[in-house]
Amino acid sequence: MASSSKKQAVSTKSALLKEIQELAAKSNSSVTRNFYRENSKYSEADWQKFFPKFNDFLAAAGLDIPSETSEISGDKWTIALPRTNIHTLEQLVEYCEIDLSVWEVERFVANKWDANAGAGETMPLFQIKAFLKKKAEVVAVRKEIEELKELAKSTARSPKYIARPAQISGNMLEINVPDAHFGKLSWGVETGHENYDTKIAQATFMRALETLLDRTKAHKFDEVLFVVGNDLFNSDDIEGRTTKGTSVSTDGRYHKTFYKVRTTIIASIERLRQVAPVKVVMVSGNHDELSVWHLGDSLECYFHQYKDVEIDNAPRPRKYHQFGNVMLMFTHGDKGKRADYPLLMATENSVMFGATKYREAHTGHTHMTKLDEQHGVRVRVLPALCPPDDWHSEQGFVCNLRNAEAYVWNRNEGLVGIALYSDDAQEPITTKRVIG
Repeated sequence: MASSSKKQAVSTKSALLKEIQELAAKSNSSVTRNFYRENSKYSEADWQKFFPKFNDFLAAAGLDIPSETSEISGDKWTIALPRTNIHTLEQLVEYCEIDLSVWEVERFVANKWDANAGAGETMPLFQIKAFLKKKAEVVAVRKEIEELKELAKSTARSPKYIARPAQISGNMLEINVPDAHFGKLSWGVETGHENYDTKIAQATFMRALETLLDRTKAHKFDEVLFVVGNDLFNSDDIEGRTTKGTSVSTDGRYHKTFYKVRTTIIASIERLRQVAPVKVVMVSGNHDELSVWHLGDSLECYFHQYKDVEIDNAPRPRKYHQFGNVMLMFTHGDKGKRADYPLLMATENSVMFGATKYREAHTGHTHMTKLDEQHGVRVRVLPALCPPDDWHSEQGFVCNLRNAEAYVWNRNEGLVGIALYSDDAQEPITTKRVIG
């Protein structure tokens, strides 16, 4: 790289052309842009004052244009640099502006040789080849999101006005149904327990939602807090794997499941806003870290004109909400220790902690019901609606009650009511379980 002092040289068009011709003669080959950067006493800003592109600069100097190639065919991208100072993959990614969230490198080759630098000296040069493949699942999800954004812009939904009472109730309804695992496939003959697939998951989720609303209708609410995520999806990619790559039993294609989940959550939010303005808190799980964020982004697009719907889709592992004297923390529960959550709440969000009296952390993950209390802070593990799949059955993680819960919070008194829904009670267990 030329030193900063050299870059201060005064440039004229003729001086630039003379120097690049001298560099070409010294290299005994064509001059690449990277070679020019390394050996010229001028900066890129100097030649760009006279030439729109580097190839225009070469043409004006009467020099051959290097045969660098960059060819994209379908989901394949091949890059070849025949003569360059680039010799690492990181340099190539920066040089070619490769988006690694879309492309993955299948193979990278760098061959080195010593070229004549004049005056009996040599300089190292490299021949680079890279073979890339498009990440189909990432592209598909991005496409779905972009299509939804365009739909939101083109349709410009005007939400139906809802007349709300003028009085303040002082109550908030929390609807929190973790571990629905849309896309999980459970075959009763194999597991000895309930069948489960995307269609069953959707029906179960909506049945639970309506039941919880019915069992809390005696209260009036100022707002509804709808916690979405917590392993809402069973898998995070088209290969049926979780975020960390664990293969799980999956029903159908990822794209179909994502569509089903999106329409289910949209219908749920539309239903909840009939009760009160809705705040949606997106909480990723260990199965669906990316999918939940993508869903939140889709929901933001869909509800962007709604004055009574707020989407919290910040990609943080813990979310907080304050309602009067109530402080709530939401996290999936797979990271950290539950015993540390009270101190974490106090240190991570000290202002909210100091301004409240009733404090709870709500988690999922373990598909069970549990409540711990330390120094006035309750850590509540919420139940799951889904039955065991083949892995859970083999491990003996079975027979936990399949429930969903809703919480009635008062801004002055804290928790004043809990509503429960039991999916185990929907029909006789003998007709649901198949014991082989």
